[in-house]
Amino acid sequence: MQLPSFTEVYQGLISTSSISSTDPSWDEGNAKVIEKLATWLKDLGFEVDVVEVEKGKHNLIAKKGSGTGGLLLAGHSDTVPFDEGRWNYNPHALTEDNNRFYGLGTADMKGFFAFIIEAVKKSRLVEADQTPLYIGNL
Repeated sequence: MQLPSFTEVYQGLISTSSISSTDPSWDEGNAKVIEKLATWLKDLGFEVDVVEVEKGKHNLIAKKGSGTGGLLLAGHSDTVPFDEGRWNYNPHALTEDNNRFYGLGTADMKGFFAFIIEAVKKSRLVEADQTPLYIGNL
């Protein structure tokens, strides 16, 4: 399967709402974001394990390579509630303006996963028999 482009991955993550809140009217969980990440990482040859830690909230750990040790790149896939009136752009769309990206989670942390996926796509640093690379949403 052909992986989406960097911008398509970035847009896919930003447009998939995953607000986490103690207020049940805002709280959405992160299942749909985790599903996208799991699909893309499997397509890159990672072994992916997803665990539901509470209703609608999931952790993901992906591994490529074998042996002991390795490098873990970890972040989170949820975002905070927002006040739409304070946004100049749609918070659930990746908007590029003046060489900057805008959208809920672009810098913290959905963008992190888009950049990791792009880096892994363009490198051959991790082969099946090498020290593993882990990517996690913990």
